[in-house]
Amino acid sequence: MIRLWLSREKGIAIREQLSAQLLLGILSRSLAPGERLPSVRELARRLKIHPNTVSAAYRDLAARGWLASRRGSGMFVTEAKISEPEGGVDGFARAWIEEGLGRGFSIDALEIALAKVRREFQTDGHVPRFLVVHPDRHLADILATEIAEAVGRPVAHADLEDASRFIIAETCVLVTAACEAQVLRELQPAHHRVISLNTMEEVIAGRNSPKSTPLIGIVSRSESIRQWTSTLLPALGFPLTDILLRNPSEPEWQDGLAVCDLVAADVKATLELPRNIKPTIFRIVSDDFLRQARELMTARKV
Repeated sequence: MIRLWLSREKGIAIREQLSAQLLLGILSRSLAPGERLPSVRELARRLKIHPNTVSAAYRDLAARGWLASRRGSGMFVTEAKISEPEGGVDGFARAWIEEGLGRGFSIDALEIALAKVRREFQTDGHVPRFLVVHPDRHLADILATEIAEAVGRPVAHADLEDASRFIIAETCVLVTAACEAQVLRELQPAHHRVISLNTMEEVIAGRNSPKSTPLIGIVSRSESIRQWTSTLLPALGFPLTDILLRNPSEPEWQDGLAVCDLVAADVKATLELPRNIKPTIFRIVSDDFLRQARELMTARKV
């Protein structure tokens, strides 16, 4: 779930702020298609606002097709594909402005609001601005999600092509060792740290080769992860012929998963699986790095 910032000063109603920020999360894919949102009571408790306010924001987005309610399960981001806006970040900004104009806000009002929110982000507790950068943007997203869960703060991500647009003087760029040299050469960030990952030896420590050959499904949008697991599992004793590699961005990617003895998915792909499949979530960021990241957040310095 994305970090939500609500201002109780006079101006835009809390419901409008909540609705707008959830929509921005959907448009930017920080809230992925199929992702389940917190219940009305849970989000109201977290934000310390009335449940009716959350309910009204959810209804607003559902009426416009951005959210859908599933009986007995809650509110989910619609499964419909959100196409990449033309023009990259410029296209995204244009889509956001068009949405604001459609809701009755003037361009001047949107500009003032954006400047205010930007100042709030820049001064909010002087928190390090983490940006995960990797040539495989899906892997960058997965790494950022794991780190964000550990530190309790949003962590941005980007591939090499888009990263320069998000880096400011205070940004701490997070990279894996494999792409560190390339990122430093192309972006030259003022601050960077290497994300230590769980090694194959750490994953397989204390595990024996399987006595049988179960069918295993691996689900991830990241090509890097699919390649990594296709190397890891044979090391554990599972033949490649008994491994299904599935990419949710491809057609009919769910085929065969229902008959697998085990389905393993990264933290993002887990949200895209059908409800009848209970996956094992594999995490790739090491506990040592997550501890360091939490210390950085607590110390409020890069």
